[in-house]
Amino acid sequence: MDKVTGQKYLLIEKRGNPKTERVALYEYFTFQIKDEHEWHTRQILGLDANAQLIELGDSWIPLTDLSRIKLRRQRTWVNVIGTALQAGGASMILGDMYSTLVRNEPQYTEGGWEWGLVNIAVGTGMKAALAPIKYHLGGKHRLRVVDLTF
Repeated sequence: MDKVTGQKYLLIEKRGNPKTERVALYEYFTFQIKDEHEWHTRQILGLDANAQLIELGDSWIPLTDLSRIKLRRQRTWVNVIGTALQAGGASMILGDMYSTLVRNEPQYTEGGWEWGLVNIAVGTGMKAALAPIKYHLGGKHRLRVVDLTF
């Protein structure tokens, strides 16, 4: 029986969870290699299901050599709350400027620009620290290459 069509995927599995995330060929993939501290971003050019290898850029890497991965998808709730804080801070600054410059009533501002800057800083910090999804491989998470052939 000949292989007519097939698809290869890189699966991200979590222990105790039946749902898996899959990464297809030619998607960009951000990862760390064991005993290195820098992140690499490469395009997935090939997957070998038999040997559990992944071709990233110009070299084949065993899945066991990867220590951490970072997904392109981000946490939604953090982005929503962080953006709301940033927008609220911007509106506080604009309201402070309007009361001070246009209405010439600075006594009604009560430090609007200071709290606006605090809101913008907290929202930006939340989005930078909590929104990216990173997995440490080997504990609860593992990678596996599958070949779905019809």
